[in-house]
Amino acid sequence: GGMDDDEHADGSDELEPVPSEVLVDEDRDDMLEEMSLEQREEALQRSRWNVFMFLGIAVILFGFALFPMPFSADYQSSLGGAQATKDVGLIWGMPIPGDDITDVPVRVDITIDQPPPTHSELVAFMIQTADCTDSAALSDGQLAAEDGSPDHGFATTMGRVDAGSEEEFRFRIDPGQYCLIVKFRDIDGLNADQSGTGTIEIDGRVWPNQAIAGLFGLVTIVLAALSFVGAQRHGNEVRAMKQPKEASVESTVLAAAGPAGPPAAGPSGPPSAGPSGPPAAAEKPDAADAPAVLQEDEDGTAWLDAGNGYVHRRMPDGAFDQTIFVHNPDGEGFVPHEG
Repeated sequence: GGMDDDEHADGSDELEPVPSEVLVDEDRDDMLEEMSLEQREEALQRSRWNVFMFLGIAVILFGFALFPMPFSADYQSSLGGAQATKDVGLIWGMPIPGDDITDVPVRVDITIDQPPPTHSELVAFMIQTADCTDSAALSDGQLAAEDGSPDHGFATTMGRVDAGSEEEFRFRIDPGQYCLIVKFRDIDGLNADQSGTGTIEIDGRVWPNQAIAGLFGLVTIVLAALSFVGAQRHGNEVRAMKQPKEASVESTVLAAAGPAGPPAAGPSGPPSAGPSGPPAAAEKPDAADAPAVLQEDEDGTAWLDAGNGYVHRRMPDGAFDQTIFVHNPDGEGFVPHEG
């Protein structure tokens, strides 16, 4: 990214002033290795932090997903017979209609202290309506729910219940505003507790965050896993770099450049190019000052121009003759200079 490039640029600037004589190849390789090792260790640290961060977020999200919103409902006498009518309110979630994984789970636990004597079943409805006092909407909703409408929920004990027993009803519903209705029915499907003799306790729980928090929780688990893999990779490379005996510096640097691509290669470019610039420049004048070869014999002896008319003789083995020569005034070749 942009920041990395800046860091690398700074790094190469810092390397510029090092005198070229000091920076022999080994030193340069060591510096390269240290730089990329430092960056590797930073990346390793970052990856490790990311693992913990994503796992932490996942824990929070799964906490939300698994944490229910509780509610309770009162069973009480009313005109058409005793029943519980509870405005559960807005149940939020992912608004995808129909039966699917995004439906919100609702659980209703009913403790039966005393059922009415003539009942044939205990039933519960989750009716989707904005107004729990709208009796027409509630009765229509109950009929639709029993017909299996996906907009409402219906559950029944399918038979009589005993005093002291507990019933658990589970619904999976789309998000919306709901009323919970719990009542006893007789064999004709009418309210079986006209006189209000029954006593029950109703506790409900809704998991509105299950689908959405669960989904994001899974995403963060995947991110944590990817960070973990990255941390392993960086860790291996850091270890490899700390054992240069086993791997040559070149191969280590190449390995470092490999997976990370350009960033690792970046710093290795300028620093090595930088220092090698000046020495090359310094050599050029030397080359210009080097004496010109006037003549080369077949045996490899070379005659070099020493300036001011003087000539040096370089033997085939590269050693110089201690005698100084001059051009032969009488013809070709060179003769010893007689001081």
